[in-house]
Amino acid sequence: MFWLLAIAITAIVSAALYYAAAGRVVNASPAAGADVVTAHFRQQLTEIETDIAAGRLAAAEAIAAKAELARERIRQQKEAASRLVARHGPVAVVLPASIAGVAAIALITYGLLGSPNLPAQPLASRADAAAADMNISDAVKAVEARLASHPDDIKGWSVIAPVYMQSGDYPKAEHAFRQILALAPPTADAETDLAEALMMQNGGQASGEAADLLHKAVALDAKAVRPRFYLAADAMRQKDYASAVTQWNDIIGLGTDADSWMATAKAGLAAAEAGRDGKPLPDASAAAPSASAANPGQNPAILGMVNGLADRLAKQGGPLADWTQLVRSEIVLGDLTKAQAAYDSARKAYPDAADRQELDSLAAQAGLKLDGAAP
Repeated sequence: MFWLLAIAITAIVSAALYYAAAGRVVNASPAAGADVVTAHFRQQLTEIETDIAAGRLAAAEAIAAKAELARERIRQQKEAASRLVARHGPVAVVLPASIAGVAAIALITYGLLGSPNLPAQPLASRADAAAADMNISDAVKAVEARLASHPDDIKGWSVIAPVYMQSGDYPKAEHAFRQILALAPPTADAETDLAEALMMQNGGQASGEAADLLHKAVALDAKAVRPRFYLAADAMRQKDYASAVTQWNDIIGLGTDADSWMATAKAGLAAAEAGRDGKPLPDASAAAPSASAANPGQNPAILGMVNGLADRLAKQGGPLADWTQLVRSEIVLGDLTKAQAAYDSARKAYPDAADRQELDSLAAQAGLKLDGAAP
């Protein structure tokens, strides 16, 4: 069936090509001088009509003259067609032979190299689609196999390191980030990435080598916000409020009110100032301006909104901004257990740490455990 269809289609295409390219009279444009000949015959016809009108030709003579003129016109057209066919005579042989040769070569070549019996390949079974649909586990194994034989492939390390972080394999993430720093000039992001991997293995504490890496990141890029957030949050945990005030002010100076992390930075500054001055930590007025400053935990309206937000996110999920608002609200209400639970759920919904910059900073500032342990 395949070969019958292939031969039929080839024959149809060859015929169409021959018809389009052959020197047929019906397809030929008028020869040079054709307009002059036509004008000559029209002039003769006009003269005959003039003689008839002047009475110089009788009716029978007029008919005979017109018939002769028509026969002469037909003879001229036949001669022009004969000359055209003669001019295209070689084409009548070469063109069919050329088209037949091309068709024969195509069929023979496919017969030798083609695979007419090969079954169709659905999109999902093709190599490129299979690669696109490869699950994370298979992809990680493929990259790891590549890195085992090419340990200097910085692109491979750059791809797999965030995957390790998302999956919670922090020791492997640490190793990958160290390889990136060893293979390329250090950057603020690379230093901070390695610091995050170390912090996640240390209960979120930015101490020791992690702290050194964060300071190095700030030295490499004075405008880097992410390492500054971790350093300021760690100063809060150590109750070094004076240093925290300076660091929060530096962070705030790097952005505008339009930045998503600005509210968290200002809340951190308010808490640091209160701690420095020996005052109670700020309540809802510092972290959530819409909450009751006097006693947000006893405000039924606020409790209703927070509980409603928590129920909606638990049932339907939602954007990261809503999770951040829920965690912030639970912190303001003083329920760190619920805040920790909301943070853990947000981490599962958004496993990419790069997307959770504001949320992770808020959790670190409040003393929540970044590894999912109880606060």
